[in-house]
Amino acid sequence: MRKRFHLRSLDHQRPLSGVTMAFSIGAYLMFAAARAFLVEAPFPLMLSLGAALAMAVLVAAIPRVSTTTAFGFIGVAYSVILQLTANELVKGTANPLVWMTPAVVAITVCAAPLWLTPKHFFTGTVLYYAAVAPFALSLPTDSHDRGIFAVWILIALSTAAVFHFGFYRFRLKHFLLEEKLVDLASIDALTSVRNRRSFFEAAEQTLATVAKDAVVAAIFVDIDHFKSLNDQFGHGAGDDVLRGVARTLTRLAGNDTLVGRLGGEEFVVLASRAQGWRAGELAERIRTAITDIRRPDGHVTASIGVALLRDGDTIVSLLDRADEALLRAKHAGRNQIGFERAMAVAGVRETERDAIASANPSRIDNDALEAPVQWRDITLLSHFQPLWSLSHQKQIGVEALLRGKDAHGAMLLPATLFARRSPAELVEFDVRSHECHLRNAGGHLDDDEWLFLNVVPSTFLREGYEVELVQRVRQAGLEPSDVVLELLESDDIAPDELSLAAGRYRDHGFLIAVDDFGAGYSNLDRLLRIQPDFVKLDGELIRARNRSSGRPLLRDLVALLHRADMLVIVEGIETTEELILAVEAKVDFAQGYLLGRPEPTRLLPDAFSKRIDHAFDVVAEARSLRLGRFESKIEPYVQAMNEAARGVQAGVAYSVALSELSQDPLCTRCFVLGAAGKPTLFEVLGQAGVDSPRARLPLANADEGRWDHRTFFWKAMMRPGDAVVSGPQLSPINCRPTIVISIAVFVDGAHVLMAAEMDWTSAELPWPEAA
Repeated sequence: MRKRFHLRSLDHQRPLSGVTMAFSIGAYLMFAAARAFLVEAPFPLMLSLGAALAMAVLVAAIPRVSTTTAFGFIGVAYSVILQLTANELVKGTANPLVWMTPAVVAITVCAAPLWLTPKHFFTGTVLYYAAVAPFALSLPTDSHDRGIFAVWILIALSTAAVFHFGFYRFRLKHFLLEEKLVDLASIDALTSVRNRRSFFEAAEQTLATVAKDAVVAAIFVDIDHFKSLNDQFGHGAGDDVLRGVARTLTRLAGNDTLVGRLGGEEFVVLASRAQGWRAGELAERIRTAITDIRRPDGHVTASIGVALLRDGDTIVSLLDRADEALLRAKHAGRNQIGFERAMAVAGVRETERDAIASANPSRIDNDALEAPVQWRDITLLSHFQPLWSLSHQKQIGVEALLRGKDAHGAMLLPATLFARRSPAELVEFDVRSHECHLRNAGGHLDDDEWLFLNVVPSTFLREGYEVELVQRVRQAGLEPSDVVLELLESDDIAPDELSLAAGRYRDHGFLIAVDDFGAGYSNLDRLLRIQPDFVKLDGELIRARNRSSGRPLLRDLVALLHRADMLVIVEGIETTEELILAVEAKVDFAQGYLLGRPEPTRLLPDAFSKRIDHAFDVVAEARSLRLGRFESKIEPYVQAMNEAARGVQAGVAYSVALSELSQDPLCTRCFVLGAAGKPTLFEVLGQAGVDSPRARLPLANADEGRWDHRTFFWKAMMRPGDAVVSGPQLSPINCRPTIVISIAVFVDGAHVLMAAEMDWTSAELPWPEAA
């Protein structure tokens, strides 16, 4: 702290000292000129000029000084030269005391605030008065001159001390206030590590000064399932975890390493070490140490991404690769470390603002699709947003979105365009919007692209509109099969009416989509009655998760719709994480700002297809890692079940043979069923088999049940003698996601099924499929 204060003082003192010392040279020259003209004694010209030159050199050196020691040396040398020269100038004067006293007092008092440190002050004062000593000793001993001079010296010294220490205290208080303000501006108040702005500034300085042979690593840390912690236990619990993680990172990283909180639950460590250091070892120590931090429902875990500095890297590009590695670690099951790839990949934090900016401008068709349509005092315009087939990795169509301008040319928001319309006006307005979109899209769609048109249900039901729309479509150079009619939601129209109308439009070749499923008044019954070709899911469904494990539900919803012969579109894709979830869930088509925002021009697909390809790469790698982790986790249970089966066939009792499995912390129960899935020949609760809640007591007794329709039963019966794994699936006994290890064995002349049910609720456990 003291060193920083003195260096900061040096920065502040340079200009003041330079100006003061330069002016003192002028005063010295005036003193010398007065001595030359007013005193008849010989004038030491060469000495005076030499001293002036030496002092000028010292003043010129001040801007180049970088240490407090050098600055103190300049101050001492300057004052000593000035005094020694004054000693010579007053020789031969009639009254030397009159000539010297003002100079001694002025030099002492004026120099006092310029000394940077008390050490400089004491050293400079002692050496200065040592230079004054020859003059003092030259004063006559038979007069009062020495006494008078001593009094002036005492006055000057005490005044200088007051000036120096007063100014030093003022500078110290100013420095401490600056430090406090800097801390407030640069330190995250909750965790006491650097905030985002401060981290980036310090990281840029580190990268600019790092040795060429050093290994520099960015370690990106993201706390797993942090949102669930805040949601279930409050922000106080979340704050405790954030502080614990920050302390862990600071302790493990060391004093010479930058630690910052970039926002939310994301931390980053920038470490620089000599050649031979392995960043992965530090990352693993961090991951392990974080698992020692407790949270109300267990222990904290974190996913970590690691990237090493390359030639030409900035802190932004380095963190982008670390973030991409973190993303793959999260999608591989969390609580693990991901390492950067050997080649550059697309950024992982792109949203609406940079998705378009990062696209290659040369790939934009600058022929604006603007053929406005006038409706009353509003000019209607079309914007088009692309839709992508994820599996084909290509654009398969565009959705036409309405924009408008008022009579003064100001843009109107979509909500304003449709607001306060009577039912008749709304239909009229909707029809004019279709005219506008078809006029703008005609001749610009590729042969293998669809045009998605939003249709208000009341327009959709209007008798004869399907014939009118066919004529408009063909006038635009399109066929009905090129157009997908996207039904907007409505709360006042029966699904049966929409279903009958959909049949009329299909007869003419149109395709049907239902918009915003999962929001508002949409429901599954409406879908099953209308039987659309496409279902567009509301963007919020991407973020829907299982309440106990926190795993996304999108995959299960997509599977349900596929079984109903409906293709699935997800809208609102704004980040790469959401795109990866869509790929994992086997969504057919995707739409959102990450893949192209609504524009009056056509965005061509090169930049966006790379993003989709990158998402597939992340999913493939995560799948491989997840399967490997699952097999490693489940293999001991499979071996234990095989061993239990051999014991039972050798005559060991079920309770003894299954004791190892039942005592495992994840086991909810072990049981044995007859060849028809009943009766229950044996059952014992495992370590995780707590009593069911009162609301589920009717499910607790499975003795009278029949279970041969369950996957774990028939799968094992098809492979007698081999332990098989089924799930994760929801257990009808304890209502938890479970994995069942089962085996069919021949005992006492009949096949029986032995099984162990493992509680797979924890988000830390690996699943064999995309979570």
